[in-house]
Amino acid sequence: MRWLIRIFFGLLVLAVAALAALFLLPSEKIAKLLTDQFEAATGRAMTLQGDPRPSLWPELGVSTGPVTVANASWGSAAPLLQAEDLSVGVDIMALLGGSIHINRVDIVSPRLVLELAADGRGNWEMGSGSEPTTGGSSGGLPAFALDRAVLRGGRLSFIDHGRGSRTDLTDVDATIRLPDVAGEAKLEMSAAMAGSAFELEASVARFAEFLSSGAVPVTLDFSAGGSSIGFDGRVGLSPLAVGGQLDADLGDPGAVFGLAGLAAPDLPHGLGQSMGLKGVVTFTEAGGVTLRDGTIRLDHNTLTGSVDITLADKPRVTAQLAAAGLDFSALTGGETPDPPADAGPTGWPRDRIDASALQSLDAQIALAASSIDLGIAKLGKTVILTKLDNGRAVTEISELAAYDGSFAGSFVVNSRGGLSARANLTGTGFALQPFLTDMADYDRLLATGDLSVSLLAVGNDMAALMSSLSGEGALNLGQGELRGLDLAGMLRNLDTSHIGEGAKTIFESISGTFKVDQGVLRNDDLRMTAPLLNADGKGRVGIGAQDLDYRVTAALLEGQTNGGLRVPLMITGPWSDPKFRLDLQALAEQELADDVEELRDRAEEVVKDKLKEELGVEVETLEEAGDALKEELEDRVRDGLMDLLGGN
Repeated sequence: MRWLIRIFFGLLVLAVAALAALFLLPSEKIAKLLTDQFEAATGRAMTLQGDPRPSLWPELGVSTGPVTVANASWGSAAPLLQAEDLSVGVDIMALLGGSIHINRVDIVSPRLVLELAADGRGNWEMGSGSEPTTGGSSGGLPAFALDRAVLRGGRLSFIDHGRGSRTDLTDVDATIRLPDVAGEAKLEMSAAMAGSAFELEASVARFAEFLSSGAVPVTLDFSAGGSSIGFDGRVGLSPLAVGGQLDADLGDPGAVFGLAGLAAPDLPHGLGQSMGLKGVVTFTEAGGVTLRDGTIRLDHNTLTGSVDITLADKPRVTAQLAAAGLDFSALTGGETPDPPADAGPTGWPRDRIDASALQSLDAQIALAASSIDLGIAKLGKTVILTKLDNGRAVTEISELAAYDGSFAGSFVVNSRGGLSARANLTGTGFALQPFLTDMADYDRLLATGDLSVSLLAVGNDMAALMSSLSGEGALNLGQGELRGLDLAGMLRNLDTSHIGEGAKTIFESISGTFKVDQGVLRNDDLRMTAPLLNADGKGRVGIGAQDLDYRVTAALLEGQTNGGLRVPLMITGPWSDPKFRLDLQALAEQELADDVEELRDRAEEVVKDKLKEELGVEVETLEEAGDALKEELEDRVRDGLMDLLGGN
């Protein structure tokens, strides 16, 4: 900021020189006097392209016409400053009284080029000439006042030769007020950067102290498009340090990103299409940013807590956050609207899931939320720790309430080379109907139970993820009901019409294990017990295709119509409209086997009765009958031989 002071005093020299030159010198002599005095005060050459116009009353001043101030010797070819006109007015009475009071500085269409060399030098550093001092206590700066400095239609360029970067501000209109160099300085400014307009208002208390050493109170109000940023705190320049209350409302993030020539990131709704930030922030020259007592708004989601950010080649975020309800349903494509009645199955959403944001930073974030809506899953109280490293996010679940139960385990989302997800979860006492409704759009199974799964999915949309699903799991359910199917009615009447609205099967338990490969779940040990029947099941569930090919073999308990008869039931088709049919061939084979068994039993009874009648032998089985008949025949043969041999 000292370059501004030097220029102001250079302008003061112009005004003082104009007083002497007003009546005594021709215009060319006045021009030379002004440029020589400016160079002596600032160390930079000034070129006047027109005749300077001095004034004496009501203020001492001068208007230069077109003016150019030379750049540093190592800088680019562009001048440090050029303007169509530069005029300055000084309070003559204050000057005669020994103080400096600049009434005005007007710069028309200035072009200012600020450059930073690779070795850290700035072209605004003016080494020649004496630093004006009055022996005051405000960092060596003299006591002076600036009522108003106005820049109109300006352009400012900042060139960093070390980084190879350039930033341009255009359409710059600015007003600077500094009634006392030791007091408050104010800036009002509007400009455009990369084609995006913005406005800025700032105030700096104890301006001389701000330039020389310590941190002083600073306020700032910035706006661009529908976004605004407010700051009220303390700022120091050497070393650079910032601390205070920040209130940012980025209702239009595109306007802010546009200032850097960037497009706003295409974030899903809920992750920052509009953003807000409040809290106490600190920033140090080493690149550390902290937020305390913070409130973070991402669209309709609000989080509170503390954040630490390390600004390096890749930012790292460490945060402790809490929230009420969070809605991240857009991450999974949101809720799919109900299809028309004749539309058939719609399948999983094929909207691409953009996980590129996982690559933008590394993080360790602890989150406690009262509820989280993930679109395909709705969670209750959640306490998790997520570690994000090079696009791979690992979430450890210490507490998670969902579907009236609790879950524990881990969940991994990996965006390296595409999107993949792995879940190792154990759920206890959860309600199956809402779980299956969210996960598989299936709402006919009502029960509470336990579930353990280890699953892996790969793909860039829900359809691909579900079609690639692989892993294994186990399910144990307590008492419940299966709606849309009356197994007992089917078995009593051997009629598959016992389905649809109002039909249901009450059961006491269901258990089984399963394996999943390429989106297909296979199970061969399902066991269901019920008050009226028992059933076993095995078959295939197409998770990716959302279809079924499953066989349930059920038997009514003894004492009922068709009691003991085992009836195979085939369940096939899409989840949205499954078909039920009895396996008549298997049923016929079973009935034939039963008839054969009945005939065998009847034949056995006849044989046993005949043996008793003819031989007087009682037997329980055909095997015993065979042994008894063999023994009787042997006895009769032996007796016959004895008779033939004369009893010998």
